Amino acid sequence: MVEGMIKKLTAILFGLVLAVLFRVIIPFTLRLKSAEITINVLNCFNFLTSTVSIILCLNLVSLYLANLRDDWLVLGLIPLQILVLHWTYFAISKQLEAMNMSYSTFVDSLNLKWLAYSNFNKTDWPSVENAVLCCGLEGPRSYMDYLQGVPTHCYHPDLITQGCSDFVKNIFMPMQQISKLLLRLAIFVELVILLTLAATLLKKCISLIGERKHKRIITQGLAVLIDLFKNTF
Repeated sequence: MVEGMIKKLTAILFGLVLAVLFRVIIPFTLRLKSAEITINVLNCFNFLTSTVSIILCLNLVSLYLANLRDDWLVLGLIPLQILVLHWTYFAISKQLEAMNMSYSTFVDSLNLKWLAYSNFNKTDWPSVENAVLCCGLEGPRSYMDYLQGVPTHCYHPDLITQGCSDFVKNIFMPMQQISKLLLRLAIFVELVILLTLAATLLKKCISLIGERKHKRIITQGLAVLIDLFKNTF
């Protein structure tokens, strides 16, 4: 039952990864190839999925070996799993923090490019709009706020109503939520594995106690029979 649950959770995890990969990360990467936020997003997802995959494989193999050999290997896996839980949470939290910082930096750079274009007519901003297929910082009204006409490249072929900051926000926020969901799912899977290890250890302890009681009963029974035999003869 527990192994089936772990397999289902693993399938859900990789399904989410594939959905994010094909729906979000690939389009985001193609439009913002050189941005640091893209690198941090990819690093976060790669680190998260590879870590969870390695942990699942190692724990399943360890559990199989422990049950196969019927030894106390599981006793050493419990503190190891606690360390893995601690490491996974803090390591992936740092990845999420780096992703959030790169998002803030990227949004600030967009604001600076927009201000430089709208106030000093620098030419960096149209290249951003053409690459991302957006118009203005927050849509065409950004041009109207600065008493400027909407440029022709904002028509593709119809007027693009999405601002560049809105485009980044609408993509980044779901990725951030999915990253947190994957982290929680990873922690949950590791907790299930830890509980499985603890249950295996408890089962071994109960079995050992039962064997000792059984041996004690047999020993006491033999002692009683020997006493009866001595008293009889």
